Amino acid sequence: MLKTVTHPRILVAVLLSAALLAFGLTISDAPKVMGRIQAIPLHTMALSLVLASLYLGLKGLQWHRFMDTISIPITWKQLALAFAVGEMAVSLPAGIYAQNYLLRRVAGADFARSSAATTALLLIEAGVTLPLLAILGIPGMDWLRPAIVGLLSIATLSLTIVICVRPVQRWAGGFLRSKPLRLVGPEFLELVEGLYSLFRPRMLLRGTIMVAGYLLSLLTAFYLVAHGVGVTGLTFEQAVTVYLFALAVVLVLPISSHLGVVEAGGLGAMHALGYSSTQAMAALLGFRLVWTGAVWMVCIPVVVVLYRELAESEWK
Repeated sequence: MLKTVTHPRILVAVLLSAALLAFGLTISDAPKVMGRIQAIPLHTMALSLVLASLYLGLKGLQWHRFMDTISIPITWKQLALAFAVGEMAVSLPAGIYAQNYLLRRVAGADFARSSAATTALLLIEAGVTLPLLAILGIPGMDWLRPAIVGLLSIATLSLTIVICVRPVQRWAGGFLRSKPLRLVGPEFLELVEGLYSLFRPRMLLRGTIMVAGYLLSLLTAFYLVAHGVGVTGLTFEQAVTVYLFALAVVLVLPISSHLGVVEAGGLGAMHALGYSSTQAMAALLGFRLVWTGAVWMVCIPVVVVLYRELAESEWK
């Protein structure tokens, strides 16, 4: 465990998260931030719990569909246990793929192949987040729309060519099986082939609808918590813009931790909208605490019940 925790990739992410959170609290009035968070009404927490349950249900269902598509042989209990653990760990450094590590443990599922489902969800989240952010925009960030349009244009063109152009498909297939890439390892090939199976027009359309649904639950909860900490001037459109920008920072940059990075991105967006550092940190940190607590309240009973049940059977 000590060896894992002190791995450079994990250690750097932990230090980055701590530094960003400390910076946010330093430039704001920390006692006022905590006071605002403690004043969040109980009904806001209850509504956040309902929204978190909807979020987890939609996301879990879509993850299950992806697993079926790439033929990962697992039971619903194994999938539910792995998904619950993954959602509890998602804010931690490198925690996004915790569900895939657990699936390998409880079901013997190939890590690289099951990771294709998790990676596909992340890519679709980016595909929903970035266009909507480009449409809404953020005052004072004139570079944002051109940057998003350029990034999406390159990504869309590349994906269209790979999916629709037969000669490119044949070349890509041969390239993936070439000796240089085989030296990288079969895990890389499994991941790419899994993604290729998932990136079909009909599958992408269904996935986009589901992702938009569970992101709407998350954004609504952020709006409610922001009002709960006293940022009552924040409109729903502004709340969507702020949190989409924070998510875009995590999705676009190669950072393995949500904690601290989301708060830093959201802080910049709220500043651009005219809110103070204290208001921004109260809304963002308050939402982090409320949302994480709601997710854990849903997931902990699932983990306790299913882990005990599966532990009684033979681990594969």
